[in-house]
Amino acid sequence: MELIPIGMSRNGRDVHLARPETIEAFHRMSVAARREKVFLCAIWAYRSPALQREQFREAQHKHGRREGIRWLAPPGFSEHQTGWALDIGDEKDMEADDNPLFERTAAFRWLRTHAAEFGFELSFLAGNWQGVNYEPWHWRYVGTPQARRAFRSVGLRAGLVWGRSFMEAIRRWAMW
Repeated sequence: MELIPIGMSRNGRDVHLARPETIEAFHRMSVAARREKVFLCAIWAYRSPALQREQFREAQHKHGRREGIRWLAPPGFSEHQTGWALDIGDEKDMEADDNPLFERTAAFRWLRTHAAEFGFELSFLAGNWQGVNYEPWHWRYVGTPQARRAFRSVGLRAGLVWGRSFMEAIRRWAMW
């Protein structure tokens, strides 16, 4: 998988990476939003398996060993490991980064209306079937056939993906 820089973290310490097609679509989307005085920024993108493991442990520590999985996917199951997922922020409201407050921002309202035009969709709606907490800041790129297949399995493959994910969740939940 080819990953290239999409930007720096707000603290200036980390370079965020994503797939080229994700970055191109995000750039086009950001330009369109900026024309309407809405300022999007990528606050998180690709996560390596090691970083996902570290953040998963942090989520377990913060929310409890069994509840951590509702806040962060275990390594190997995160959309961020695909290079097609972005956590998006509003440049004018850093307080809303990576939390439900993002829903109050102009960026969220704009994304809800226009993101699909650029190949993005909200990953985790309220009450989603995966049992993942609502994340208004977490958007995935589905603008290519390969990206769509990664997130929208059909037929036998859908059953296998769902079954594997369900069994892994049960296994991890039972461990604690």
